[in-house]
Amino acid sequence: METVRRVGKDETLQVAGPARVTVRTGRIRINGAERSKYIVREGRSCVVEGVLESEVSIVLGSGARVERCSPTAAPRIWLKHAHEILQRKGVVMIIGAPDTGKTTFASFLANQALEKGISVAVIDSDIGQSDIGPPSTIGLAFVRASITHLSDVPADEFYFVGTTSVKNVCDMVVGLQRMVEKARREADVVVIDTCGYVSGDTGRRLKDLKLQAICPDFVVALQRNRELHPILRSWRGSVIEAEIPREVRRVPRHIRKEIRESKWKTAFEGAQERNIDLEEKMLHNTYLLSGTPTDTRIFQKLLQCQVIHAEEIPEGFLIVKEDMFHEYQSPSVSVTADTLRVLDAGWEENLVVGLMDRGRFVDLGIMKKINYKTMMAVISCREHSFDAIKFGRIKVDESGREIGFIPWC
Repeated sequence: METVRRVGKDETLQVAGPARVTVRTGRIRINGAERSKYIVREGRSCVVEGVLESEVSIVLGSGARVERCSPTAAPRIWLKHAHEILQRKGVVMIIGAPDTGKTTFASFLANQALEKGISVAVIDSDIGQSDIGPPSTIGLAFVRASITHLSDVPADEFYFVGTTSVKNVCDMVVGLQRMVEKARREADVVVIDTCGYVSGDTGRRLKDLKLQAICPDFVVALQRNRELHPILRSWRGSVIEAEIPREVRRVPRHIRKEIRESKWKTAFEGAQERNIDLEEKMLHNTYLLSGTPTDTRIFQKLLQCQVIHAEEIPEGFLIVKEDMFHEYQSPSVSVTADTLRVLDAGWEENLVVGLMDRGRFVDLGIMKKINYKTMMAVISCREHSFDAIKFGRIKVDESGREIGFIPWC
């Protein structure tokens, strides 16, 4: 359904997607940047503000809506925050619970920096709802033109965490450090957008470790009910408590998953299955090929099943087994987990992996199969030149459908 709305100077509309906004006459800002057209994805919204007396065409999809609202106070207050930050420059970390406007503030600040001729980089460290780069990664983008949303900016570089779960705290902090180091070399202002996990043991620890590791020049806090107080009370640096825009609305979990799976699908478009010799590559985040090959026969007797791979590792033994169920099979023997680390055959199917070349991530891939006799793997990917593979913890197929997680490999 198409609707035509007039937007006076400094008047504001909120458009909740899915929708398409097109200027017919006049000039408008969308999420703080001047644009003539914009597509609002399902689960997201945008703010349309009149620069001049304008007329806009809005095509609304199923469930979309458009509302006229008085100019929100938050963007005007944000101008003061942006002025304070851009005077000093440096690294800015934005924290807040889900749906508090973190990404909107990051886009706003990047646009303000560009208007003043200040070089700016944005780092998206929300591995579950990544806008810069595919899911499971920390994306870095050098912003060179005004943006309406971080998803408008392609990643210049990314760090592969390998999961959409924040439980891998160490890997997330290391990845963020590396992206900040790269961004600081080229940008006067580095804006870090973070995930919404701010409570519980993992949430608190993750934010606290990020703050300690990065030591940002500014922390921008967006909170509703002092939920960030436990994190901020232990931070002695500059904190700007920014107001949450009234336009921000909560995105249901199922919509977040749909958006994420759409991004997975995009990440693997054009991928081809390639045969890769694992013994010629450096392998990270896996026990595989980290030890010495050993005879499988002793483990077949011990586990009473077919063992297709065995190797001795410092932690004991890595075993890949294939169950052999039959009518007269004896009960399986119990073994201590400290001694044997056992994987079922097929554990690698559809596992997402990060492909690296000379220490830099160049692509994502999907592990399809490993031949344990030849150590040849089939990986679906676009990039063909890489020297290392980092194993992830999430399984995804080429259509973007998330299949599940594995705890280790």
